[in-house]
Amino acid sequence: MAAAQKKMPDPYFVTWNKQVGAAQMAVVGAEVDEFILDDDRRVYDFVSTSFQASFGHSCEPIRRRIHDQLDRMAIASPKSTFELKERVSARLSRLLAIDGDAPGKIFYTVSGSESVENALKIARHWSGRPVVLARNRSYHGATLGAMSVSGDWRSAPHLNFNKGTVRIPEPDDDPEAISFSRVVGSTGPENIAAVIVESISGVNGVVIPPQSWWEGVARTCRETGILLICDEVLAGFGRTGPPFAFHHFGIAPDIVCMSKGITGGYVPFGAVWVAPHVAAKYDHEVLACGLTNYGHPLGLAALDAVLDLFGDGSFVTAKTELEKAFGDSLGALGEMTQVERIRHCGLLAAIEFRTRAPDWQSALVAGLYLVTREKSIILAPPFVSTPNRLRAAFSVLHGLI
Repeated sequence: MAAAQKKMPDPYFVTWNKQVGAAQMAVVGAEVDEFILDDDRRVYDFVSTSFQASFGHSCEPIRRRIHDQLDRMAIASPKSTFELKERVSARLSRLLAIDGDAPGKIFYTVSGSESVENALKIARHWSGRPVVLARNRSYHGATLGAMSVSGDWRSAPHLNFNKGTVRIPEPDDDPEAISFSRVVGSTGPENIAAVIVESISGVNGVVIPPQSWWEGVARTCRETGILLICDEVLAGFGRTGPPFAFHHFGIAPDIVCMSKGITGGYVPFGAVWVAPHVAAKYDHEVLACGLTNYGHPLGLAALDAVLDLFGDGSFVTAKTELEKAFGDSLGALGEMTQVERIRHCGLLAAIEFRTRAPDWQSALVAGLYLVTREKSIILAPPFVSTPNRLRAAFSVLHGLI
């Protein structure tokens, strides 16, 4: 018998992992709300891959629009103007529904990290101020600037620009934003360009700030000229129910960062919405921001299809029914003694356990793809799943707890 061949090291890095022994999933395809593994097993995508596959893995309207655009015009100069770019930009501004007849402007990117990066650059340049306020329990992206305002473990190994970042208390510890206003006072509002916050956080526990906190933060920003940046990279495009998570709170951010669900993950894409009073500065000053694939036609085509879905009554009705099934299933899960607490909004949830959470590998063997931590898991199913398929996935999850 021939000796077994030694497996060669992977010729690529596995993200956010030690490379030796890094867990991976061998896939050969994906359909609707599940992955197909190389042994023909199917795995329910309980977190929409990395939260971007909101419309599943085989959404025909998005796929068709990309194919049509590929045949028409696949690449464009960042300085190109064309009908799709103008129309989709206007549609996206309307979906944000912030300033009515004064829609602001869109800066396009190809990732959430780049959206945050450019939002920070614009805020600092517009204000002439160096400091950005940010939470510790946060994640805003993998580039150095975005990591400088991120507070979780992923920023720790890297030298970054966090000397320009001042941390603010967590909303649960400061529900009226009183301590927030004190941080502004001690830092000096004349030094602060912006505060950046995830409207509803994702992988750091689906933290939903109370209405009173949002009102206090927004009031302080208005009074001091500090820009309010809402990071909607994960929570945007219907993940928490309405088009954007900040819509829950009735606030009007100055800058909004978007990616992930903006194309359902079918094309790497992102955007930064900038309010009219911020955008006006660049009518006669140079905006020193740009990207090779700015306003990429394939990304715009995919976004156009996503916006169509939000206007499709049958899609909206099915999504609403799925949200109800999700909430009901979470309620039943919360009755288990092993579950300490559940936080959820729309189709996004964090489940905290009293001891240990099911581990990633065990969940995968059972047929579920999850985001897992030592004592918690995050759930974010695709919008195109069905209540029955969702309930079946929860039944598998029950068996793991």
